[in-house]
Amino acid sequence: MNDKKIRCAIIGYGTTYTWGWMHALWIKGVEDLNLVAICDQNPTCAEKAKEDFPAVDIYTTMHEMLNRDDIDMVSVVTHHNTHASIVVECLNAGKHVVVEKPMCIRIAEATEMIETAKKVNRTLAVFHNRRHDGNVRAIKEVIEQGKIGDVFHIELSACGYGRPGNWWRSQKEISGGVLYDWGSHAIDWVLSMVPSKMVQVTGFSHKLVWHDFSNEDQARAIILFENGVVADITQSNIAYVGKPLWRILGTKGAIVDTGRDAIKGYIKELIGPPGGSFKMVTAAGEMEVNYKESDWITYYVDMANHLRHGTPVPVSGEDGRRVITVLETAEKSAKSGHSENVPYQ
Repeated sequence: MNDKKIRCAIIGYGTTYTWGWMHALWIKGVEDLNLVAICDQNPTCAEKAKEDFPAVDIYTTMHEMLNRDDIDMVSVVTHHNTHASIVVECLNAGKHVVVEKPMCIRIAEATEMIETAKKVNRTLAVFHNRRHDGNVRAIKEVIEQGKIGDVFHIELSACGYGRPGNWWRSQKEISGGVLYDWGSHAIDWVLSMVPSKMVQVTGFSHKLVWHDFSNEDQARAIILFENGVVADITQSNIAYVGKPLWRILGTKGAIVDTGRDAIKGYIKELIGPPGGSFKMVTAAGEMEVNYKESDWITYYVDMANHLRHGTPVPVSGEDGRRVITVLETAEKSAKSGHSENVPYQ
């Protein structure tokens, strides 16, 4: 692929949050990528895709689109419970695949996807582009520079009180559970920042209020790493009092971030402006650290460089499986009542 653009397709245009539309914009924003096809089995969504991108071929049947020889890479932007089967079919059709987060619901599905990619010699990448959020980039830089010493405790919290939306993301059999949405971002952030293997995961969940939805009302995953770091991730729809998005403790300081305006422009812009700041506390006092730009398009730039020049995969299938490992193991722990070892560290 060194001498031509990578020909791309999208499966799942949708109407909610216009995710397919945003993937199309990200792809079209990268010089080495060329969007040639979009598929959505819903005729209304397919019609909307044609209206938005008239120069792109539109399909309502995935198999018909995959039969094309002139498609190199497919981005899968569908419901969580459909990812595994669609990805395996795309790989077996000879396509490289980018799959939206979470890559699937179960560890066994992730392993099948990874093994299929190896078997057919194609790339499997997981779309954790939120690693490029402006606040995440700034927090990671402060940690890597050693400004708060050795990190030993990380908390991430997305908590509030309110009835969940009446859509598929509130249904456990489709979404995977309440922690699979924002929580998969949070887990990936932690795993990308802590340079250590996981030892065990402890999970808790509550189903107390919103009984017309099958998702848990609140779920929590606590990860213990081999180097002693503890990460605590909570998502809740029944919390009358919330917490900061980030709370990080180090041996020489701490970080507190509300996350306000952290993703300003998301699902609208290729690169989001630096929308705020977080507080860093050290022995010298308190100071505000500005967010960086949110360079979300970088994910697809990195993907293009991987396919054309052999640079690393932006987020590998194995990285994505670590996220699924935390999610599934937390659920197992919540049911067993004790901490569980992780099969993929």
